[in-house]
Amino acid sequence: MKPVQTWPAADEPALKQRLEQRAEPVLLKGLVAHWPAVQAGRAAPLAICDYLHRFDRGVEVMATKTRAAARGVMGYNDTLTGFAFVKARMTLPEFTATLAAYLPVDGAPSIAAQCAKVSDVIPGFGDENMLHALPGVVPNFWLGNALTVPVHHDHPYNLACVVAGRRRFTLFAPDQVGNLYIGPLEHTPSGAPISVVHPGAPDFERYPRYRAALAARRVVELAPGDALYIPPLWFHQVEALEKVNLLVNYWWPVSGDAQQPTPAAALMQALKVLNALPPAQREAWAAMFDHYVVQREQEPAAHIPQAWHGVLARRR
Repeated sequence: MKPVQTWPAADEPALKQRLEQRAEPVLLKGLVAHWPAVQAGRAAPLAICDYLHRFDRGVEVMATKTRAAARGVMGYNDTLTGFAFVKARMTLPEFTATLAAYLPVDGAPSIAAQCAKVSDVIPGFGDENMLHALPGVVPNFWLGNALTVPVHHDHPYNLACVVAGRRRFTLFAPDQVGNLYIGPLEHTPSGAPISVVHPGAPDFERYPRYRAALAARRVVELAPGDALYIPPLWFHQVEALEKVNLLVNYWWPVSGDAQQPTPAAALMQALKVLNALPPAQREAWAAMFDHYVVQREQEPAAHIPQAWHGVLARRR
């Protein structure tokens, strides 16, 4: 198991470019340890909730609660016929009251307010807890108790900052996609396709290739104040380890032509078109995609005059 590289913390504008040039995850130890929110969260388990209430504007959050059979995992049920959690909208004080009620209860359901916009729900939080490396990027916050989000990936760059509690990230490179048993691309828990393998009790008879994925995984645990950079398309499983946890994350887009479809849209269109072809034709188109799109072995336009490169012209 390869370790995740650690960089010294440096919240400065140059960090964004350094991260974008990085092809692998990196741990930024203590990057946001100076934040008042991090300091407040150290006082007591529910102290971070009191801190957040100062900025509450009455905007509802989407709250998730796992079913008993889910064993703290926000994923599919065992038969893959539905989800092992329920969702409801509530105000932040309503959610934190539930979190407080579950605090002394052993075996309490796992709950989380997930992917809530800081600017919508707690707008003043960003003024007191700034990240100079990503000016203009609006963060999201994830608040809850002990909960596991199964393996999934995001398309943008991602910087995840732990504010309260501890989080364990298990990371897989994009080339592990065939070993992770990713579920439906459309019928997903919250937008991103997830692995159908239960992270706490993998069924290796049903999902044998998952052993290979685990052999290639990288695991890193973050304390309050730490941050983790996750490159686009890197798969990651996230475990909130405490009875009260808060994470703030920043997504920012990969640069490209805003007038063109996203890579995800191009993938979905290719699936719809190419999956209708017989196997021999799919194999032939795979060679075309490898040559013209992936460009792993050679530059497909190297022998063509530059004025005639057309769609083959590199844009960056």
